[in-house]
Amino acid sequence: MINIIFAPPRTGKTCYMTHIANTYAFDRTRNSIMAHELANKINSGFDNIKTIPQHCVSANYDMVFRKFRYSPRYNRRINPYKLGFANPFVETHFNFPFEVICITEAQKYLNSRMSSYYPDWQSRFYEQHGHNNLDIFMDTQRPMLIDKNIRELSKFTEIVKLDIKYNDFGKPCELTWELRHIDNSSLFDIYMESGKKDKSCYTTGFVCADYNVFECYDSQSCKPKFYMGHFDDDIDYTKAEPVIQTKEGYLQYLLENDDELPENFYQQKRRSA
Repeated sequence: MINIIFAPPRTGKTCYMTHIANTYAFDRTRNSIMAHELANKINSGFDNIKTIPQHCVSANYDMVFRKFRYSPRYNRRINPYKLGFANPFVETHFNFPFEVICITEAQKYLNSRMSSYYPDWQSRFYEQHGHNNLDIFMDTQRPMLIDKNIRELSKFTEIVKLDIKYNDFGKPCELTWELRHIDNSSLFDIYMESGKKDKSCYTTGFVCADYNVFECYDSQSCKPKFYMGHFDDDIDYTKAEPVIQTKEGYLQYLLENDDELPENFYQQKRRSA
């Protein structure tokens, strides 16, 4: 199963996916089957497998899984660009059977605008992921940003609303998501074309987490990206009403307020020899 979770910003997409991951991290049946399958592979000649994971969850962001009477568990960290079959170009991850893969901000890795460059070795991985009993969850603001081939393989979950209850100390203690489930890409296309009004395209449901899911991950983990490359910079501030009296002053004004396309903004993809 591939499930695309979507909603506007700050409506609990990654939080909901983290709750799903937390459930799988303590899924005794699935984790037992995963361990059994890996043990069989070791016995059949996979000599480099030294450790069987404690649980089945991998993701491109850090999570801490919690359950009453259990020690905290941590996800395996993966790079979605390295999901795929072995190939001569990119060293890919070893994806074990019954793995659950969570990808946040999936449009970065499965960018629909770059479909013409999409590698076959990764496309086939998604097409055949079910043969290895993988489940893949990804969140994005708009599913149309995800590569069309991936969308056609997917189910969709739209978050309509997130309700948060707080305890006496002002901390979240219970989260409830109102969801719309869409079974395939054909229904999703009809749903979007109807302006999200066609009720025959989806089923509704509610999911409740009776703990503070926000403590399981860093919801601000993307914030440092806005400051990378600017540690030594000052804020480039220009007055709103510059006084332009000379040609030199006008040219300086254009230079300081340039909003044209920067040189090298779009890097042309290098052709293979």
